[in-house]
Amino acid sequence: MQLVVLAFFLVVAPLGILIYQATDSMVTLSRQGREHAKEALDFFSRSQHLRELSGDLVRSARQFNVLKKTEIEDRFRDQLSEYKELLQLHSFLIDSGNIETIFILINEMEERPLESTSTETVSALVPLTQTLYDDTRKKLDQRLEYLNAKAEEQQNLLWLQAGLLITLSTILILFFSIRITQPVKQLMLRIKALGHGRLDMSEPFNGPKEFLALNQQLEWLETHLQLLEQEKQAFLRHMSHELKTPLTTLREGTDLLAEELAGPLTENQKEIINLMQENSFSLQSLIEQLLDYNRLQHGGEHEMQNQPILPVINESLASHQLLLRQKQIKVTLPKQDSPWAVDKGLLQRALSNLISNASVYGSEHGELKISLMTDDNNLTIDIGNTGPEIPEVDLGKLFDPFYQGVNKRQGSVKGSGIGLSIARESIRAMGGNLELHNNQDGYVSFMISLPRQGQATDE
Repeated sequence: MQLVVLAFFLVVAPLGILIYQATDSMVTLSRQGREHAKEALDFFSRSQHLRELSGDLVRSARQFNVLKKTEIEDRFRDQLSEYKELLQLHSFLIDSGNIETIFILINEMEERPLESTSTETVSALVPLTQTLYDDTRKKLDQRLEYLNAKAEEQQNLLWLQAGLLITLSTILILFFSIRITQPVKQLMLRIKALGHGRLDMSEPFNGPKEFLALNQQLEWLETHLQLLEQEKQAFLRHMSHELKTPLTTLREGTDLLAEELAGPLTENQKEIINLMQENSFSLQSLIEQLLDYNRLQHGGEHEMQNQPILPVINESLASHQLLLRQKQIKVTLPKQDSPWAVDKGLLQRALSNLISNASVYGSEHGELKISLMTDDNNLTIDIGNTGPEIPEVDLGKLFDPFYQGVNKRQGSVKGSGIGLSIARESIRAMGGNLELHNNQDGYVSFMISLPRQGQATDE
């Protein structure tokens, strides 16, 4: 929260400065504009009045020369005095070379009687006043150009300030975004790691106190999950022992009954004994699969040795011969062997699960084909069978543990849904990969790819 509040104020501060600068510049330019407008109005009205007075002085002088009346002379003197006052006020606000000439001419007319002043002398005021009017307009135009230049300069300055402040705000936004999002990403990675069972939080964590508190909760969760994992391991080891012991006794008893060592059996009794044998075998297979899956989830060292692959395929195939014969599935094996560095137990576990799927889901009177190919860098084993194709809805979750697809096993004993998961984990433990290779035209195949292991030792 402190970081968010600090980021907010630091990001908003440059924008506030920009708004203040823009407002201040606008107020200043507006005030200068009003002052200029007022001065321009005063100048023009005064200049216009001076022009009118110059014309009135010429008319009064001409009327006096014709009528020789005292009141006309008085009016002339009043007009001349008013003209002089306006000119004096005008001279403080504008600099013009004609003003001094006009003052000399006015002083001359004030010192001499009107009757001795020629009309041409008074008429000289008109062009001089017009020149003063033109000078005033030029001066005002210059002031206006100055204000325009000042406004443009201020505008450019504001644009520059806006660019700098927006850039600064962007940098601050990026900085604080990284400061806030980086710990979030780190926490997300830790949560994702916990979700995938990678319980390792030894990497140091830095960030705001709220995120530190959340990280402490994740560390507590990691410790709790590790404890639960240890308890699960202990439970599975205990249950495997507790289940195998009575299951072994049960299988031995059914085998003795099936061999009729305790006396002859009727056909119905034989059928019941066969059913008990099949289910006990299936139960043992399920227990072994669960234990295998649990061991693969926790990894470990694997012994990679160069050895023939065809014998491993035959051993994996042996436990499924009964079902294959019952369904009259034709088995095609590789004709040539290719020694490769593998962990025999892992490879046999993967092949056994793939062959089990092929024998269960394969069509009767169909075909199970196992091919073997090698090149300089990879060993490829393809296990395919004729039968129903895998529905598209199952393809995305095909290797998910405990997922039961649309094409389910038939019979009284169902599958565990982890056969393909065990097969893939077994191959990945050796650095290889297992994927669906073919799924069309009534033919389904899975491909095992194993890279060459340079560190493997000869058997």
